[in-house]
Amino acid sequence: MNLVFVGHRCCDHSPSSGYDQICSLFPEAGWLSGPDLAAGQLTWFRQPSGGSTSLTAASHQIFHVFYGDCSGSALPAVLRARFPQATIVCTVHQPASRLVGDEAARASLNAADGIITVSETQARALARFGLTASIHAVPHGVWTKAFRPVLPLTQDARDNVLFVGNYLRDWNATKQIVEMLAVAGVRSVVLGSAAADRLRTSDPLIEMAPRVSEAELALMYDRAAALVLPVLDATASNAVLESMAAGCPVICPRLPSLTDEYLGDGSDAYEQSRYDVAVSHALRYVGHPERRAARSQVLMKRAEIFDWSRLLPLFTAVYRDIITGTTALPR
Repeated sequence: MNLVFVGHRCCDHSPSSGYDQICSLFPEAGWLSGPDLAAGQLTWFRQPSGGSTSLTAASHQIFHVFYGDCSGSALPAVLRARFPQATIVCTVHQPASRLVGDEAARASLNAADGIITVSETQARALARFGLTASIHAVPHGVWTKAFRPVLPLTQDARDNVLFVGNYLRDWNATKQIVEMLAVAGVRSVVLGSAAADRLRTSDPLIEMAPRVSEAELALMYDRAAALVLPVLDATASNAVLESMAAGCPVICPRLPSLTDEYLGDGSDAYEQSRYDVAVSHALRYVGHPERRAARSQVLMKRAEIFDWSRLLPLFTAVYRDIITGTTALPR
């Protein structure tokens, strides 16, 4: 399989997180810089196995474009023009609702031969757009060992609630929840580059965490009573997968992609705008180590399903289906 990945790492992701981790599943594949390709240059992050970097218009390569619906949206057309014999695959990461008014993104996806979504819910919604490319769902992954606690799970009480990330975050909800937790005497730790500007507060129980190392991030998950993820919408989430791998309960809006597909149930979900319910779920784990330990076991076991190593055969099968023109979902 002459596979070449096209895209770049997100600067906000820790070394073991982010969609680019798929590159390690195919060590013989090449990896091209997306921004450079859009500018007309071939810059290799990793050369294909054997050191050959020869790509011609007649080459039959499989190009897998990361973030084909947003930061990589210019790339399918560039690839189609430059390598007309190639098979082009795009990953879509945003909720389908974000593409409703984005004609450029939809046109970009139509330049591909196949589309990979990161959830079945997202794939079904995307199928209603009438795109010409076949649509296939493969979940996002996590390296579970990178976030799994070093020591066995303990019955120690956790006294803080963790918030991680920026993308599609509902900052109004975050503000409401952290303030309600503070009233209850519970400390919130908010980790994200936009947090300080979005949550201007001097409350000593609301802490803005600076950029941290991956080891520090794993420890933060381990030492938190729960992760609260107030998002406007979602398909997949690094924070959810990392938290699951660490055995940290996840409290989020009742979004099917997160609750049904990743977490496996909605026991810690809340309806959008029901911030009181989110806080109530968090308080179930603060000071109740036995409840957290029980939920930790469930989440850590489920996280194994999404270990990147388990996803290798799924990606291989999807690439073959796209090459052969197999349609995964009814159109």
